[in-house]
Amino acid sequence: MSFRKCSCGFKWESREDFLADPKISIVGYQVNFEHLREGFFLFNHLEGGCYTTLSIHAAEFIDLYSGKIFQDRLTGSFECAGQCLHQSDLSPCPAQCECAYVREVVGLVKNWSKRSAA
Repeated sequence: MSFRKCSCGFKWESREDFLADPKISIVGYQVNFEHLREGFFLFNHLEGGCYTTLSIHAAEFIDLYSGKIFQDRLTGSFECAGQCLHQSDLSPCPAQCECAYVREVVGLVKNWSKRSAA
């Protein structure tokens, strides 16, 4: 079973193949404040004429993070810069917020080493 299949028919056999594909780029993160693992990472597939945006649950990438996970969500507080409220903002969260670890995962995915274009 493959990791993902695009609407254009292209398949990635593993998560690592997907992340290393130079024609895949993360373009957004859609938060689910109640269940962070159920938020979505949004990727564009730029293969030939395909410009599909694929949404993949954050849960499929959470294991990439091994750091501290804060217990309290600070959304809307003085400490919150509001990155999670803006889907295309992929910057890390400086707050000691429950959501910060997912944003760290976004950074890991965004900076994943890409293989050479074929």
